[in-house]
Amino acid sequence: DPIAVVLTADGPIMPPMLEYFKRGIKTAEQRDAEVLIIQLNTPGGSVETMLEIIQVMRASNVPVVVYVSPNDAIAGSAGALITMAGHASAMAPKTVIGAASPIDSSGADIESTLETKIKEILKASARSLVENRGVEATQLAEAMIDDAKAVTAKEALEAGLIDFISDDTEDLLQQLNGFTVQLDDG
Repeated sequence: DPIAVVLTADGPIMPPMLEYFKRGIKTAEQRDAEVLIIQLNTPGGSVETMLEIIQVMRASNVPVVVYVSPNDAIAGSAGALITMAGHASAMAPKTVIGAASPIDSSGADIESTLETKIKEILKASARSLVENRGVEATQLAEAMIDDAKAVTAKEALEAGLIDFISDDTEDLLQQLNGFTVQLDDG
């Protein structure tokens, strides 16, 4: 029977979450799992940690599916980019993704030059993650960073930013059945 490893990543995107992702991917690889599902609920967090998490996910030999859940969960800010980085992505029906404009650690807007730099880095990262999803998904991803735009699961699906709306992991696994993903090693 195919093995699916499920992680629950709940809370801010900080170094402990990175370690959790690393351990989860290692476990999934060791168990020769067919898929690793990461149930994500985060307001966002550190851009540096987010970039490291994306690298770790992209290097995984097991397809990583980011699932924004349960209902009322959010993939805010850096969490939006982590969702985009999944080999596939899904959201529970009553969830939200976006609002990825950078703020400093005290929650204030960042001074303008630095803000522009960070936004450009975030947008370049987002583009590289979603360019194969088409123009509408790319524009939406950029608006999340430029204008702090946030959208519902339905809006994200309509724009092609995510692959599925799933009621629960069981539903998600059924939807993933036969779905093909592109890993870095082919």
